[in-house]
Amino acid sequence: MQRSNLIAISAVIPFFAFLFQPIWIIGLGISMASSKAFDPYFKDSIYTPNFRRKTSIGLLILSILEGITGFGAGPTTSNFITEITLGLLNRGISLELHLALITPLALFFMIHTVSGLGSILLSKGVKNLILYKYVIPIIWLAMYLIAVYLDLSYFIA
Repeated sequence: MQRSNLIAISAVIPFFAFLFQPIWIIGLGISMASSKAFDPYFKDSIYTPNFRRKTSIGLLILSILEGITGFGAGPTTSNFITEITLGLLNRGISLELHLALITPLALFFMIHTVSGLGSILLSKGVKNLILYKYVIPIIWLAMYLIAVYLDLSYFIA
């Protein structure tokens, strides 16, 4: 399995955080275990255009799902979404899915953003390995932890 794909898999794990709160820690562990994915000279790093394509497809799918479930949770649009989905997404299920999709969507957005930042820096000729292997992952990790905290604070409170 490609190292950068481990990061994508770790984005799916927090989806289940509304069922079992601490499971996001497993996703975080998988992400940090793939430290070679942050090496800009590794053929399968997150800084490659192929990885950004994968994350953009994931972002598109998650955004569409977030939009559909958001409309399905709304007081005036929930009947329309329930009819379109043949009763699969009622208002309650839509709201649960809408809230559960926040963390994976945030993770894909953040990893796509730091991947693009690293690519831009590489194209500008910045060759500092500390920046790519430590600074960018720490920024990504901090953003991820803030998003998970904010998302889970809704469920905990």
